[in-house]
Amino acid sequence: MPAGPATPTLRASVERTTRPLLLRLHALPGPVVPLATVVLVAIGVLAPPAVGLVALAVVALFVAWISYLSWPVVPATGRAVRLAMVALVVVLALTRL
Repeated sequence: MPAGPATPTLRASVERTTRPLLLRLHALPGPVVPLATVVLVAIGVLAPPAVGLVALAVVALFVAWISYLSWPVVPATGRAVRLAMVALVVVLALTRL
């Protein structure tokens, strides 16, 4: 029985779907993404809870997305740092409730 085309995995699907956004982010000047992340965390901490939770959710989703895409090539220590970052943002969001 000949092998058919490989079914796309979830990772391949996410990579393919989010590639245009990743390319747009990569085209931005270097400091833009980290500064935007800092600004969103500051908004998350200082703004009223409704706005702050949205800002922290955006940060958590962004870090989780980047972590998911880079997971296969990152060493164990880098994976632990990424998990800690997501957990930290989630805990920060929970304190805002």
